[in-house]
Amino acid sequence: MVPPIWLDEQGRQRPTRACPRCGREAPLYRFPIDVVRRVGWQLVVPTFYVNYCGHRQEVIPLPERGGWARLVPIIGEAG
Repeated sequence: MVPPIWLDEQGRQRPTRACPRCGREAPLYRFPIDVVRRVGWQLVVPTFYVNYCGHRQEVIPLPERGGWARLVPIIGEAG
């Protein structure tokens, strides 16, 4: 199965990474900070969403320049 091509807000191909559970490609997201807050997430507080493949992806919304927040994947487990 060929994964879809995800585009960013400027029409460029969005970077992807493999899902840690199944290996399917999933997009790396960034959103305007007001959207992050509107969905109930807080900056620099771990949260999650469901990937294209249906698996839960834990992320930390980190602020960027220009009023954007990048969702940085949390890889591995705390010990």
